[in-house]
Amino acid sequence: MALIHVNDAQSTGNRHFPTFNPVSVMALFSAPHRSLFLCGALAAIATMAWWWMVHFSAAPPALSVVPSQAHGWLMLYGIFPFFMSGFILTAGPKWLAVPPPRPPRWLAVVALMAAGLLTVLAGTRLSAPVVLAGMALYTLGFAGLTLIWFDRIRASRAPDRLHAWMVLCAFVLGVIGLLCGLAWIAAGDARLWLATRSLALWGFLLPVFLTVCHRMVPFFTGNVLQPYTVWRPRWLLFAMLAGSALHGLTELTGVTSFPVDVAAALLQWYVCWRWQVWRTFRVPLLGMLHAAFLWCAIAFSLYALQSGLALAGIWVGGYAPLHAMTAGFFATMLLGFATRVTLGHSGRPLQVGRVLILVYLGMHLVALSRVLSDFLPAARGPLQMAAAIGWLLVLAVWAWKVVPIYLKRRADGQPG
Repeated sequence: MALIHVNDAQSTGNRHFPTFNPVSVMALFSAPHRSLFLCGALAAIATMAWWWMVHFSAAPPALSVVPSQAHGWLMLYGIFPFFMSGFILTAGPKWLAVPPPRPPRWLAVVALMAAGLLTVLAGTRLSAPVVLAGMALYTLGFAGLTLIWFDRIRASRAPDRLHAWMVLCAFVLGVIGLLCGLAWIAAGDARLWLATRSLALWGFLLPVFLTVCHRMVPFFTGNVLQPYTVWRPRWLLFAMLAGSALHGLTELTGVTSFPVDVAAALLQWYVCWRWQVWRTFRVPLLGMLHAAFLWCAIAFSLYALQSGLALAGIWVGGYAPLHAMTAGFFATMLLGFATRVTLGHSGRPLQVGRVLILVYLGMHLVALSRVLSDFLPAARGPLQMAAAIGWLLVLAVWAWKVVPIYLKRRADGQPG
């Protein structure tokens, strides 16, 4: 139901002036990314607000689970899957040349994942069984998403479904990681927590980001920069995914990751060079994607530095490489892709204004603050506090700019 009724255009003589789109609650359900991106933005704010309360409060509340472990689960599983789900259910069917899934199916995913996350947040203050119930709801929702995506692949006759299959494999590992999370809460075994974190990061999130980047970043760049040779060989995708998988295995087995990290870092820097990152910054929305990808190379370089020094018995960096990957690569790439999808699938020009550019740059500062905090012990507290405040501000302003778009019909009158 439209909350504001206006004509689609006002006419004066032979000129037609478009008016603003009616705000409509039903618009939120016209495409998967609308409701899922909204949930993702709210989840990102809620989870960091929770961490602020737990980590920086003068009187931290008593929790039913280990705070740092809960923080890890919430940041890995509680935010990014909402945005991934919205992206893959909106853009993915176009890859496969199939119709999008029916709304009742993906709305059930939204409801289960959102209810699960809220229950987990509440359960950290109430009891471990409540956390377990919330994780079960969330797992059920994400498993439903995985089945929906498998159904779309199976229905497709597209000749190239490689990226779709790789995303599905990552989703399956994400489900396995969530099941390990259920076992972790039920048994209280820290080894299961490590399996949950490793599967989330190296089996699920990083492979999805790398797969989508491999398919979309060169494609977007070739559409904007001329002359430009699109470079995305299949071996590159397999090599990047192998680096992620091998690093995850070293975490689980306790073997040094140094050779894997060096190879992965060199590969990612080479990709940045082949994709010609330096040429993209004159087109802000494109430059956002390329600048975000630089963090992947930085993160693997930090992992290589850390694992190499560890061989000599020198321990430096703490969680800096982890946050370079998550707050750096994942979060900035998320903002870049989510902004692009929001604009493109609302019928608006693919142009970002000053506010969204500043928001995006702010997330880079958030990542930098969190990474530096592990190298500067004397400034660790203030830098981590600045990162937490910055995260909240960045996501709040981004939501303020884009959420109204999800509540309006497409500007070009097209469905979706």
